[in-house]
Amino acid sequence: MVVDTTYYDLLSIETTATSLEIKKAYRKAAIRLHPDKNPDDPDAAAKFQEVGQAYQVLSDDQLRRKYDKYGIQESIPSEGFEDPAEFFSMIFGGEAFKDWIGELTLLSELSKTAELSEADKKDENGEKAEKEKDIVEKTEGASSGEQKKLSHAAHEETESNAEVEEKRKKEELEKFEEECRIKKLETRAELAKKLVDKLSLLTETDMKDDVVESFKAKMNYEAESLKMESFGLEILHTMGYVYKSKAKIFLKSQTLFGWGGLWSSIKEKGGVVKDTFRTVSAALDAQRTMEEYAQMQLDNEYHAKKEKEEEEAKQTAEQEMEKLEEELEEVQRQKEKESKDGEQHAVDGKKEAQVEPPNHTAEELAEMEKYLLAKVLAAAWNGSKFEIQGTLRAVCDAVLEEEGLTITQRINRAKALKLMGEVFSTVTRTEQEDEEARVFEELVAEASKKREKKKKPKSV
Repeated sequence: MVVDTTYYDLLSIETTATSLEIKKAYRKAAIRLHPDKNPDDPDAAAKFQEVGQAYQVLSDDQLRRKYDKYGIQESIPSEGFEDPAEFFSMIFGGEAFKDWIGELTLLSELSKTAELSEADKKDENGEKAEKEKDIVEKTEGASSGEQKKLSHAAHEETESNAEVEEKRKKEELEKFEEECRIKKLETRAELAKKLVDKLSLLTETDMKDDVVESFKAKMNYEAESLKMESFGLEILHTMGYVYKSKAKIFLKSQTLFGWGGLWSSIKEKGGVVKDTFRTVSAALDAQRTMEEYAQMQLDNEYHAKKEKEEEEAKQTAEQEMEKLEEELEEVQRQKEKESKDGEQHAVDGKKEAQVEPPNHTAEELAEMEKYLLAKVLAAAWNGSKFEIQGTLRAVCDAVLEEEGLTITQRINRAKALKLMGEVFSTVTRTEQEDEEARVFEELVAEASKKREKKKKPKSV
């Protein structure tokens, strides 16, 4: 018996809904109620918040039991509700794929490395300025000869300190990179163990046809749940590709002379090179778009400043006119005289046209913001996909090359891995499922399109 159905009603589901049905309903409601899609609805943010809270409770088995038994007040998480914007933006697979691909860390590692480097530059500039100030203070009031000696000694001390500081910073960065490397190895070892457990559903049996079909059905059930995650279908297809590729290389290496495996391995390395190039290209494309957007903002800042100056000039002119009202007739006569004298000059000489940057409308800026988001997201996806592939390849190598296995056990693992890859490669979404799940994927698709630039009249 459920004492309160508010959360179920918000997601338009039955009180008996499964976890997959809850997830689908939330995704559909979140897309429909997202504030960005409802700019004219003042209550959009509140509605979005409500469905986010409903999902956070109903997707947690323990909280859901409390809610069903006692109602909303007793089911509030002890740490409070998460920000629905952050909750909704777990973009690449989220927690659902953690046992398969681990936690994606490439982007955060790059960000941390950049942060350390930027902090080092700021510290270095600050220290340099401080030391220059100290040198000036130490040499102030000394004779010319003493100034040279003091300045030389101070500069030597500064260079020595700079070398020590540079060494410290280098060690700090190396320590961070080593921590990341160790964590990566630990994660891959843990993922390999989990993959072995999944494969054992087939490898620890007689591997007859009925067992194979049961294994494929189990993997298909897993895929059906995972495909509804954000980028879930793309990640599944990536997993399928790597699993099939690694299994194929291993199985062919067991044939006569292993030439088939060698050729497949060379092809795989060629694919890695292409993926690397694609990842770098996407990042550079995002950077160029970011620079273009920044320039648009600078253009509008120029026009805003110009309008402000014109407004101030206008106000000044009005004030001056008020002061000169009593002399208006005399001013008018003077203007008429000046006009006659300047007519010939106006014909002979023209003011050089000033080239001004375009003034972008709010609509153009909003369009550019969306386009930039698409480019940044595309770069993030390419980087994440590159990381996923690297992780999966290393995990597959660990599974297939584990010490202490017989050649038969290795071959059985490769066969099971190939079957798993085939299932994941062929999973699809229905049209309705695709509409529910594709949010960020659509933005990435937009990034591949060229932005249409509206023609502006030339400045005169």
